[in-house]
Amino acid sequence: MVKPHIPETLAPDLLERLRTRFHPWPLISGWGLTIESVTPGQAVMVLAPTKAVINGSRGTVNGGVLATIADMVSALALSTAFDGAMPFATSDLHIRYLEPARGEVRAEAQVVRISGRSGILACRLTCGPDLVAHSTANFAIKAGLGG
Repeated sequence: MVKPHIPETLAPDLLERLRTRFHPWPLISGWGLTIESVTPGQAVMVLAPTKAVINGSRGTVNGGVLATIADMVSALALSTAFDGAMPFATSDLHIRYLEPARGEVRAEAQVVRISGRSGILACRLTCGPDLVAHSTANFAIKAGLGG
């Protein structure tokens, strides 16, 4: 297997292909998520929270939702090494919640390291100027997973 790497440039249609593939998912559309951008080794998603993701009367975005977004945007960032394919699976995700997430959440992920067997990513989740959560994720890269 050839060691994956982050390309210097992406196919010009990659962002649109990813949006076409993922935006129809009920999880994404129902939560108010959009894929804002992908660049080599990086991705950004934005959550305009719907009632489905808010913790009742507190008005904050649910922590499990934040962890899911961190996982998803990290996978999108890693997929840039595979022209949008995802021959990998999350093996672990660590998230630290720093502040309550109120309002729009911006999730920015970046590849920290990639090898033939794994990808390590870091993700920042912000609400306006506030860092509300930070995560690291490890993805096991497997030939033949595709998708």
